[in-house]
Amino acid sequence: MKNHVISIAPGERYDVVFTADNPGKWYIEDHGSAKGTKGMKAIIDYAGSGKMKDQSNAKASLPSINLANYGSKTKPEFTLNQKYDVTYTMNLNVGMDRNKMVYTINGKTYPNTKPIDVKKGDRVKIKLVNRDMMNDHPIHLHGHTFQVLSKNGKLLKGSPIYKDTLNLKPGEKYDIAFLADNPGIWMLHCHELHHASAGMVTEVRYTDYHPTYVPKNSSSNSPE
Repeated sequence: MKNHVISIAPGERYDVVFTADNPGKWYIEDHGSAKGTKGMKAIIDYAGSGKMKDQSNAKASLPSINLANYGSKTKPEFTLNQKYDVTYTMNLNVGMDRNKMVYTINGKTYPNTKPIDVKKGDRVKIKLVNRDMMNDHPIHLHGHTFQVLSKNGKLLKGSPIYKDTLNLKPGEKYDIAFLADNPGIWMLHCHELHHASAGMVTEVRYTDYHPTYVPKNSSSNSPE
């Protein structure tokens, strides 16, 4: 897909495949506006070509690839209206607590957020809603891969999408689903780590899992 950008949230990864059929030197560069990304680029260099054929256009406004419509439709693992063993809604927002900015899930900050309790083999559906009108929230699930079912109430039209991180822009809503097939206690949190450290963290907790590790009281670990 030519002259499009891939929106990559913190913690996301993509594999990109292309046919090397245009010898020369070409840029792969960042088109975002985040702090520290100015001049972020790499070069595709055809062996022996020697000549730079490209010009940097990092400030150009290019359309993003819409993954909701990308690829060929095939049979997905999950559907929106099938029977699920566990359902959960995560309303993401921002607030103030003792004159400090906090980032909340259903009005709570970690460790007071309600965990998602599952058993091995459960099919789990989560509705993600970004009610924060100022910030993106890239939500990351540890230990599992989820399928994206819908965006803003509309079913995806392209190939099924499986991810472990999904970026929600202000006002966006998604339904996701996953199979609980990896027993443990796993974080589900915003991958903007200052949002996580300010409260936007919960857990996927297997009720039929019994950990043997007990952290010391002196542990200074933080959620991020």
